[in-house]
Formats: sequence, structure tokens, C-alpha cells
Amino acid sequence: MKKHLLFFVLLVVWFLIPFQKVQASNSDYKHILILNSYHSGFQWTDNQTEGILSALSMDNPHYNISIEHMDWKRYPTDKNLDNIYKSLQDKYALQKIDVVVTTDDAAFYFALENRSTIFSDAPVVFCGVNSTGLLQAKDESNYTGVLEEIYPEDTIRAALKINPSINTIYLIYDNTESGMSTGELCIKAANKVNSTLNVISLNQESSTDIINQLPDINQNSIILITTYFTDLDGSPINHQAFCKKISSESYVPVYHLYDFGMNQGVFGGYLTTGRQQGMEAGELANRIIKGEKADEIPILSLKSSHFTYDYLVAQKFQIKKSQLPLQNITMNKPFSFLETYRNLVITVLFIIILLASFSGVLLFYIRKINKMKYKLAQNNEELSQLYEELSATEEELRAQVTDISDAHEQLEEYSTKLHHLAYHDTLTGLYNRLYLYEEIGEKLEDNSYEGAMYFIDLDNFKFVNDALGHSIGDELLIAISNRLLTLTSKNIALIRLGGDEFVFFASKIKSKEVAKDFAVKIINIFSSNFDINENRLSVTVSIGIAMFPENGASIDKLLRNADMAMYKVKNNGKNGYYFFNNQLKEELMERINIEKNFKNALEYKEFQIHYQPQIKIGTDNIDGFEALIRWQNKELGMLSPIKFISVAEETGFITVLGEWILKTACNTVAKLNQKLNQSFNISVNISVIQLVQDDFVKVVKKVLKETCLSPELLELEITESVIMESQELVTEKIKILRKLGIKIAIDDFGTGYSSLSYLRNIPITTLKIDKLFVDDIGNPLSNTDVTDTIIDLGHKMNLTIVAEGVETKEQLTYLKQNGCDKIQGYFYSKPLPIQKLEEFINNYQQLDFG
Repeated sequence: MKKHLLFFVLLVVWFLIPFQKVQASNSDYKHILILNSYHSGFQWTDNQTEGILSALSMDNPHYNISIEHMDWKRYPTDKNLDNIYKSLQDKYALQKIDVVVTTDDAAFYFALENRSTIFSDAPVVFCGVNSTGLLQAKDESNYTGVLEEIYPEDTIRAALKINPSINTIYLIYDNTESGMSTGELCIKAANKVNSTLNVISLNQESSTDIINQLPDINQNSIILITTYFTDLDGSPINHQAFCKKISSESYVPVYHLYDFGMNQGVFGGYLTTGRQQGMEAGELANRIIKGEKADEIPILSLKSSHFTYDYLVAQKFQIKKSQLPLQNITMNKPFSFLETYRNLVITVLFIIILLASFSGVLLFYIRKINKMKYKLAQNNEELSQLYEELSATEEELRAQVTDISDAHEQLEEYSTKLHHLAYHDTLTGLYNRLYLYEEIGEKLEDNSYEGAMYFIDLDNFKFVNDALGHSIGDELLIAISNRLLTLTSKNIALIRLGGDEFVFFASKIKSKEVAKDFAVKIINIFSSNFDINENRLSVTVSIGIAMFPENGASIDKLLRNADMAMYKVKNNGKNGYYFFNNQLKEELMERINIEKNFKNALEYKEFQIHYQPQIKIGTDNIDGFEALIRWQNKELGMLSPIKFISVAEETGFITVLGEWILKTACNTVAKLNQKLNQSFNISVNISVIQLVQDDFVKVVKKVLKETCLSPELLELEITESVIMESQELVTEKIKILRKLGIKIAIDDFGTGYSSLSYLRNIPITTLKIDKLFVDDIGNPLSNTDVTDTIIDLGHKMNLTIVAEGVETKEQLTYLKQNGCDKIQGYFYSKPLPIQKLEEFINNYQQLDFG
């Protein structure tokens, strides 16, 4: 009977297996389109998409899923909408869409309006749309979704619970449709909670004005940020960076209504979560795929029942947990072994005490038994057998006591290891950021504590990772850490913040002179090269110094001020140190303004190229021009490259700007040559950031092809420091460029390394004598030995010699007599815009240069 039953079960399984495979296979062909209103990289959108994908993958990891972005926040135009429609129509013309999942309003309305023509008339599941936005779809059908609800009323009540004295709410939102509706909702919520609250809306102020007035905000107020993605002038805002800046400058807690505002110094709030919205929308899509109709699935409305807050911000404003709502979620709380494992530790201690007590009782009875042995030795066989059993029990108990003791020792060893891991960097073994905040931060609470904080950043460490790989970079960091450790002592601690950033915390330093001496020691540590896996690496550092307590009495403030001082060193050419002062704050704001205005400078055609003529001495004719960038901004005025090039390099904008300069200069000279039937050369400065890009050679080829400029007429100028920072990578690219016929010039020769080795190994064509040496000509207090040597050296190596900054007849005569090939400077002409350049060329032969 059992055999028959087993045969029947196996038969059923045999038939079911192929059926299940077919079912799974059919579901694999379901095509789901995720249509996002905004761009990839926008945290709210990324969180929603991540939630949708998570829900879909849990149900069936083999769906055919497509993801599209409308980029509506940055480009809310009809032209963009037409482009999106044409692109999606072409892309999905031959594909059947089973479900469209949208994020936020623009994508929802687009999908409803166009699904019949490009989306197979598929059902729509929305998320990120509020009840007001949903009204626009009241006449549509075959959709469902998840409402985006915000809870400013709960957040305001929580803030009043923490500080009942609050009388003012500074409300930050932008002037977009969603921003205005959110702001109106927050004002109504504040009036509902307490009609006496003073609500100040900041939507009619720019982001810069908002930040500037933060120091004047009174203590009995809060800042509430909602949807601020667009500045007053309509330009896009990096919301996370804006939240971080406000939080760092504000003396009162900053609250938020969305989860993407956290981890930027924001204190917290009842947050609307993009990921949760996405997961719920993904679940609804799964239900539709399985056969449910969209119109029959009720629209969901999620509400956050927990107050989310940042532990470190709570510590900063001395907010106790007892002041918070009972149901709360903590972020960024530092690891505490005793708090995390409190119940386990108490349980283990109780067991140890209980076992120790039990062992004591057992030992007492063991002694008693031993005393009885002598008296019972003469008893009968039954008593002897009982004695043997008791002896065996004794040995068993002793073994258990030993096991308990071993377990106790292992627990103590594990606790020690966890403590070490919590306060040390895993790569280098140095103290980490948590140690800096907890251990050293506690010492700073004593106002009598004096010393200096050194913020150390390795110069151009990124090039090591890019050129040699991250494994070599890690080995270099370990070697650097070992050298820096030689400077530590009882009063000097070394901390690795992360990446290529280190901090020396030195106590008992009472003067800037002593602090300067230690900074020099740090720089001298890097005077010799590092040998890493047969790579000989030269490393320099930029050091920012903040004295305490005068520059700050907290770790946050000292780090911020030392960081600002470090960036001053970067701007001054790196490889040095700088002490923090109040002027740095103004320079930082200037840098921020420059960085902010980069975004639209190319679009608004604010950049200009001026061209300085280069005169060939042998023929006294114009040989070519050097392209020099200028920036005319309505807010900042006319800026020279000294002001903004370093910022462009740090932000990565130099790659875009550099390509524009190269293309514009080549195109201008190509047209000028065609117009005047000439063969003028064009010389363009190249940044190290451009040169190390993988596609730099391709970019140059593309520009030459598009502008129809002969490669022999293009000269790329690079500085000595660029070559020395990444010599192997740079040399290979220069060799490729030279094979194309492009000339390579070393700019400002004689002011940097001036190493003969690279002159022999790198196929350069031109040396440019820096103006510093040209100025010595005719100066009785100086000599021209360096200038003479450069000309002689260059000619022996068959290089063209160009003198920059020639301003006098005496300098010109000397350079002619000593064999200089080309002249460039104000003696002939300052850099000119293209219109005046053509005028200079046409009148050149008639001009009298004495």
C-alpha cells in the first residue's frame, strides 16, 4: 500500500514540475517600465526607483524592467517634453508594455496622456503624487498608486515638545508648483498647531541670502525645510549641499519633511520616505501582473508613525531622548558595546554569578564527601559503588567550572577586540573619526586645554589611484601612515579621517611659532620618495592649522576651520601649510559663489577667449597666438584665470571648460587662417585634470576634425608640475599627440622642477621662458644667467624658445641678440578679443615698435 502511495506522489510531482516551469517562464516575459519625472542621481528619485526594483525583484527576479528619466526638474520645457515623447515612441514602438510605474507628477501625467500611443495602453501605478496632484487625473481610468503625504503638523508638534518656547518658524521652500503647495500646507499646519506662531516664508529670498541671515535667527525658533530645489533666479540647487550648509551655519535645529534631507546635519522630523513609496508602488505593480485590475486596487496613503532624528545633531543641540516622541528612529548613533549588548552582558554576569555560587556549594559538598570517605571505607559494596558515582560527578562539575572560566576569558577578549575596531581605522590601524569625536572631543570640554589641530590632505592622491590602481593607493596610504606615526607622542595623536585625509591633534602647543615648527616637520617627512611595488612615488601635502581654543572649542568647528585653511594651501599651489583666520571665511564664500556661477556660465556665454600675438624674431612676422580665457559674470564681474581655474580643477568643471576653450580657439584660428590666407599657430593651455582623463587624446582628435585645423598648427601648453605629478601617464599621451603632429610647449619653464631628465624623455617642441626671468633683463640688481642658460639648453635640444612678458625695447633687443625664437608680451600687444585681434593683424605692418 505504501509503495503504491509513493508511486502516486512521484507521478503527481513529475507532471507538476514542467507546469511550474512554464508558469515561471511566462511571467518572465512581462515588461515593466519605470518612468521617473526627474534625473538619475536625484536622491528622492533614486530612492523611489530602488524601492520599486526591490519589490519587483522579491516577487520575480526575471521581469523585463526598463527605466527612463524625464529630467523634468532641470528642464521643465515643452521642447524637452517633445524630445521625451519622440525618444520613447521610437524606443518602445515594437515592445509591449504590461505596466507603467511612475514617480512624481510629471511622469504620471505623461504616462496617462500618451500610454495609448507609446505604452501599449498599459495600466499605470503612480507614487510621489499628492492628493492635489491626483485631482488632475480624475477623468482618467485604469490606474492606481501610492499618495505622497507629508506631515508638517506632526513635525511642528514634535519641535514644540522639544522646545516649548518656540515662537518662530523659518519656512524654506522654492517657487515651483510643488514648492508653493507644500509651503501653503506647512503654513496651515502651523496655524492649526498654534495660531500665535510666527511663520516666516523664505521663498522670496535666494539661497545665499537665506544662509547669510542664519546668524541672526533667535534661539526660540526652528528652521523647517520642505522642497527647495530651485533658487530664486530659477537655477537648480543641490538640495543635499544646501541642507548641509544651512545646518552647519544654523544655531537652531533644522527640521525636514523628507528622508533625503537627512545625513546633512538636519535634526529630523516625521519624514516622507521615497524608498517606502517605491516599494508599495512595486507591490501594486506585482498585483496587476498577477491579474488584478488597476481600477479595483484602492489607492494607498502612507503615514510615518515614527519621528526620525540624527543622534549627532541631537548631541550638538543638547536634546535629550526624553524630549523626543516615544516612537522614534535614531540615525548616526555611535557604536557603544555596553549599550548594544547590555542585556547580553547582564545575562552572562548573572550566569557567571549563579554558576560561581553553584560551584561554591558543590565544592562545599565535595569537601564533606571527602570527609565521609574515611568513615565509609569499611562499608559494604553498595556504599563503595555509590562513592565511585559521587567521585565521577565531582570530576564532571570541575570540568564545567573550567569551561565557564574559559568562556569568561573569551568574552573579555572579544570585548577588547570590539573596542579596538570601534576606535581604529581598518586599513592603517590609526585612530579613526569616532575616536577623534569621543575621546579627544571629551578633552576639549576643558576650556584650559590648548593646542593645534593639523588637517592634512595628500596632494593629487587621486592621480595615484587613477594611474596605478586602488591597491597601490592603499599601500601608499599605509606607508604614509607609518612615517607620520614617527611624529606622534604622549601629547600628539594621529587620526585618519578617511580617504587621503589625516589629522594631527597636538596638545600643549601654546604659540603659532611652535605650531609652525611641527608643520615643517610634517612636510619634511615627505621629502623622500615612497617605493611601492617597484613604483617610486613623490608625495606632497597641504596642511591647514587651527589653534584651540581661539579657533574653536569643539571638534566640528576645529575641523571646519582647519579644512578651510588647508584649501587655502591648495589654492596657493599646494605643498605647504596655512593658519586659519577669519578672512578665510570670506574667501570660502567667494569660492562658493564662483562654483555656483560655473553652472550656467557656458550656457549664458560668459566666457571669452583673448588672443595674445606671438612674433617670430627672425622674420618679425606674426607666427601665432596664445589663447587666454576670461570670464565676465554679471554678479562677480570680470575674472582672470587666477581667480577661477583652481576652483574649476577642484570641482571637475575644468574638463568641460577646457574642451570648450580648445574647440573655440581652434575654430577661431582655422576661420582666421582661411579668411586671411595665413597659417597662424594657436597655443592652448592644458590642465593636469584634462591631461589625465582617459579620453583626452580622443577629445583633441575630435576638435581638430570638427574645426578642420591642421594638427601642425596646434600647440598644447603644459607646466613642469603637471609632468612631474604623473610623469609616466603624461609621457605616453604626449608621445601620441606628437605622432599626430601636435606641438607640445613647457609653460613657465625655470620656475618649477626644471629637470633635464624629463626634457630628454618627453618629446616636447617648445620652452617658454617665464616673465620672472625676462623682467631681470635690464635690471642692474639682477642677472640674466638663467635666461641665457634656458636659450642655450633649448637650442642644443632643437627646441623653439618663446619669451613671455616682454614689455620693453631693451628686453626685445637682448632676446634678439641671444637667439630667442619668438616674443610674446605687452611690447607688441596685450591679449585681445577676436574683433580687435583682426584689427591688430591688418595694421601690424604699419605699427611702429621702435
